[in-house]
Amino acid sequence: MTKSKHKTRVLAELIRAEKWYYLGSVASVGIATFFMFLVPAIGKVVIDKVIDGTPGDQTGWVDALILLVGGTEGLAANLWIAGLAIVGATLVSGLFMYLKDFLAAKACETTVRDLRNRLFAHLHRLPQRYLGQADSGDILQRCTSDIDTLREFLTVQVMNIGRTVILILIFVPLMFFESVALSVLSLCLIPIVFFFAWIFFGRIKLLFQQVDEAEGELTNIVQENLTGIRVVRAFARQQHECEKFEEKNRRYSDLNYRLICMLSEFWSLSDLLCLTQSGLLLIGGGWLVANEQVSMGTYFAFIGYTTMLVWPIRQLGQELSEASKATVSIGRIQEILNVPEETDEGASAPVDTTLHGQIRFDNVTFGYDPAKPVLHDVNLQINVGETIAIVGPTGAGKSTLISLLMRLYDYETGSIQMDGVELRTIPRRTVRDQIGTLLQEPFLFSRSLRENIKFGRLTATDEQMILSSRDASVHHTIQGFSRGYETVIGERGVSLSGGQKQRVTLSRTLLQGKPILILDDTLSAVDSATERHIVQALHRKRGDQTLLIITHRISVCREADRILVMQDGRLTAQGHHDSLVRQAGFYRDLWAIQSGQDQEFQSVLEEPRLA
Repeated sequence: MTKSKHKTRVLAELIRAEKWYYLGSVASVGIATFFMFLVPAIGKVVIDKVIDGTPGDQTGWVDALILLVGGTEGLAANLWIAGLAIVGATLVSGLFMYLKDFLAAKACETTVRDLRNRLFAHLHRLPQRYLGQADSGDILQRCTSDIDTLREFLTVQVMNIGRTVILILIFVPLMFFESVALSVLSLCLIPIVFFFAWIFFGRIKLLFQQVDEAEGELTNIVQENLTGIRVVRAFARQQHECEKFEEKNRRYSDLNYRLICMLSEFWSLSDLLCLTQSGLLLIGGGWLVANEQVSMGTYFAFIGYTTMLVWPIRQLGQELSEASKATVSIGRIQEILNVPEETDEGASAPVDTTLHGQIRFDNVTFGYDPAKPVLHDVNLQINVGETIAIVGPTGAGKSTLISLLMRLYDYETGSIQMDGVELRTIPRRTVRDQIGTLLQEPFLFSRSLRENIKFGRLTATDEQMILSSRDASVHHTIQGFSRGYETVIGERGVSLSGGQKQRVTLSRTLLQGKPILILDDTLSAVDSATERHIVQALHRKRGDQTLLIITHRISVCREADRILVMQDGRLTAQGHHDSLVRQAGFYRDLWAIQSGQDQEFQSVLEEPRLA
């Protein structure tokens, strides 16, 4: 299936759910168009029958209507009846056009709402591998600007295109029925206008896509700078970021300018063709009237027909341009919807499986790029209720180990078991529902502290929330805020310090009370006294849950039941603190560095101060 056919199918699927509203809107256009046709037709009758006195055979339906008002003499004496008929036809046409807009808006907003919901839900089910590579600004632009373009197309352009088609289907046969010669004069250039628009906007479609992509790049830069504004200022990189933005902005502006120039050329040429069409009718129709080949009333009616027909067909060019933009937007939205969602294929364990916290890795090898493994032949056993500290240099594979455990990525080689059940056979939702995780980068929503802490457990009581906050050593800090737990923090917790964000997110994780708790370097921004309080609180729950702590702090490792040392994606050592410090390797080096710093710091404090 070609891309264009695929996009057409996608559009048809979107419309199908609200087809009765769309059909009602199209029917309203048809009725409105019929009454629009009556306006010049009434003028034709008045001119021919009353003013010119063209004789009739008194058998047609028009003559029958004239007889109802007293014949031509009666109509001539009461021309207000014709005026009232024109006003009435115009009013009815306007009412049905309003109904068309109402039904179209109702159908469109429902369609777009469902698409937004579908797209948002789909994003939450996409694999981590895709989300890690995609630009958040581009995704944001597809979910907002592209959907707005599609909404505008469905609300306005689709109905206008339908209206133009109905105008052609109704007016053209009636025009040829009245006068072939005037019909040819009225319509001879319209096919040229239409095909000119069709070819032009078919060729300009690529430019629309380039403009859309440039806007996405611009949105991405703004989003990144707003998120990382502190980093930009800390490194005094404002000028660099402004220059980068200016470069992308210039490209976007240049593409837009090129698009506007091409559109202005199209509108100018199409205006010339339409005005030429009107000129041909005026000159040729006048000659036909002068030679008594058509009546003055017919000539008058054709001027109205042509005016009502030629400009909508000319405007069809704009509708086709919007259709081109909408096609690009549909394609960009469909690119996201086409990304396969996370699946539980092969998951045979019941969804309500309860995990207790026993974990086993057997010969696990994994790489984000299969050709470049980041974990090599990892073997380990973690018992229920055990506290495990995981240490290692940056890039050793510690966080990757956790990602596999949470099924953010699926391993290809080896085996991972939880409570003796192969991890691949346990539904992702079941695994994640029973693992409390605090990742390396704490994330908070722009909501109240209460909402942030209860995010993972909405049914928790305030007492449970306060208890978890005490364990995370953040309760007294929150109490110091003027609104306490009702304090609304900025986006990503920008109004909190790094340590405060870590403790609030820790409180959120502890509140879940999951059988497995994973802390990924979550105490790096807290002071030693606070760290000691948090570690003691965690140890009070020792045995109740399996605890995995990724850390670089020896003070945390000392309290663990076992320490795992990872280097270059391999598990190089494991044991208790006392045994590892006696073995040459990374852990002893880390202990020596941190012990030396502590001794040096203590000696500085004990030096006598000079008076």
